[in-house]
Amino acid sequence: MNQGLDFLTILRRHFSIFICAFFLALFSMAVSQILLLEVYPPSLEDYGIYMMLGSCGISLYLCAANLLVIRGRPWAVWLIVVAMAACILIIIGHWGRRAPDLLYSIGLLLSLGTLLTLNSKRYRTMLTAMVEVRGQRAAWRDRYRKARQR
Repeated sequence: MNQGLDFLTILRRHFSIFICAFFLALFSMAVSQILLLEVYPPSLEDYGIYMMLGSCGISLYLCAANLLVIRGRPWAVWLIVVAMAACILIIIGHWGRRAPDLLYSIGLLLSLGTLLTLNSKRYRTMLTAMVEVRGQRAAWRDRYRKARQR
């Protein structure tokens, strides 16, 4: 294991690509939510509730998925990929209905940009480093438990 590799070093080196992927996914899901509420409008009294609950759900989902990525679980990237696939399906399935075409185009570009960012070399390098840090944490816990049992 690389002793010079710690969480703060990884954060300094890879924070920009991580936050870029996070915000692209967040904005993509927000545009998809706006499109859904535009195509299937709720009653005027319930619009704010749907918008707030949807925004909270999107935020919690993405924060949980990215927290798992930070903790060194590479399979958690698939949670973000599934969300982007759902956004693409929503946008393509409702294209040309009540919303302007520019909104559909922006939503599609944001979703595809997120997928491109998740597949970039820098993001994959960050995932590899996070998995290595997770291994270091596990090794440290094992050494600490063995030292405590003696």
